Parts: sequence; C-alpha cells; structure tokens
Amino acid sequence: MASTPPPPPLLLTCDSLVTSYLLYRGYTSTHSSFLSESKHSPDITNPSKIVDGLFSAMDGPNFWTLYLRLKELFDGANWGSWEINITKCWLVTKINSNSSPEIHNFFSSPPITLPSNFRPWFSISYVPHPEKDPTFSSYFTGSFRENLKIGLYNLLSSLIGGVELPRILFLLKYMGSDEQRKIRSEIEGLRGRERRLEDDNEELKRRVKVLEGQVKGLVDVVVGEIADDNKKLWQDDVKRGEMVKKAVACRGNPEDFLRVLRKGEDGIGEDGGDGEEF
Repeated sequence: MASTPPPPPLLLTCDSLVTSYLLYRGYTSTHSSFLSESKHSPDITNPSKIVDGLFSAMDGPNFWTLYLRLKELFDGANWGSWEINITKCWLVTKINSNSSPEIHNFFSSPPITLPSNFRPWFSISYVPHPEKDPTFSSYFTGSFRENLKIGLYNLLSSLIGGVELPRILFLLKYMGSDEQRKIRSEIEGLRGRERRLEDDNEELKRRVKVLEGQVKGLVDVVVGEIADDNKKLWQDDVKRGEMVKKAVACRGNPEDFLRVLRKGEDGIGEDGGDGEEF
C-alpha cells in the first residue's frame, strides 16, 4: 500500500539507528559502505531537491553514480526516454565545459544501455560548434534543460507518492504519530499516579506504625490496671478467708461471731488493716 514519504528528520533517525546497529554487530565494512553510499544517496522525500541535485551533479565527476542510485531507488519507473534526454543533457553540459575526456570515457564504457538511434551523439565531441549543428542545436537551448527538469520533477513526484515505506521507517513514523504520543503521555500520567500512590502508601504505613505504638501503650496501661484490680480482688478473697476462720473460731460465742463478721466486712476492699484480731 502506498504511503506518504517520511520527512528528512525521520530518515536521519533511521540512518543513525542503522549505523549504530551495524557497529554493534561488528559489521565495520558494511558500516563504511553505508556511510559512503549515504553521501551520494538523494533525498527521496523531496523531488525538487532530487532534480536540483541531479542537474548540479552534471558538472562534477559523480553524476552517473548519483543517477544510477536514483534509478535503483525508483526501479519500477519507465526511465527509457527520460534516461536518453538526461544523457543528452549531460553530454551538452560536458561540451560546454570542454570536458572531452569525460565524454570519451563515457562512450568507451557507457554506464547505461544506449539505443541504436543514439549513434549520432558518439561524434558530438568532434563536431565543431555542435550548438549550431541541426542535430544537436535544440539541446543546447535553455528551454530543453528547463523542460527536462520540470518533466523529471513531475515524474519523481508521482513516483515518490507510491513508494512503500520500509518496515523500520513505518515503525519510526508510527512511534512518532499523534496516537503514540498520546499513549506515551497517558502512560507517563499513570506512572506519576503510581508514584503518588506509593508515596501515599508509605505515609499510611508510617501512620499505622504510630497508631500501633499508641495502641501498644494503651494495652500496657489497661493490662496494668487489670493486674492491679486482680491483685486487689485476690487480697479481698484472702481477707474473707481469714474472716471465715475467725468466725469459725468464735462459733461458741454469738456476740464475738457477729463482731468478727462486722469487722471483716468493713475491712474487705480497703487498703488498711485486716480488722480486729482475737
């Protein structure tokens, strides 16, 4: 499925990832080749830059490297007539710059397949004033060069719109989409909430620890009070036992018996003496 070409920053990010991966895997030769080819690789996202770069390269020695790279990138295009006109424009450029050796090298080992009707151009470097020759004159006009640039721009624009993104670029583009940014924002918000909940949990733990200390103190107080009450009850039981013993000892004398009972009841529950002894 055709997709919109990625912006140049995305290509740069992808190139950076590829170079890092190649070094990580130890593919040093491939890494060097990748960097070298990247310098001569056109920016396929901008047809205007491609065309300008291609025509600017006609003055230099690396034109055919750039052109063949471009042709490889858009392998599905019909380059037939375009390739012939590009070659003619390149030859005219070299004639204008007096670069006959480059023309001779080109015809000695053509980097592209030349059709049979291209034969007249083999003699262009030997024709005096080819710009006036009826066979070549129309190609020396500014309109030919300008029309060729416009035609190539339109061709590349249509081709670029149909280029399918490689998976790595598709992934990078997807990760940079608004949808993914929204998801990452939500995740970050949830992480912040998680951190706040963890802080609240620590605060609750601290409060629980304080409350545990307070409860322990209250328990100690209550246990102490219960122990004191139990001790007092035990002492009262002892007093009652002693009172019973005394009462039994006085069972032959009713008055003494009643006196013991009264004294014993008055002494139980008090911290004072144990009552009157007989």
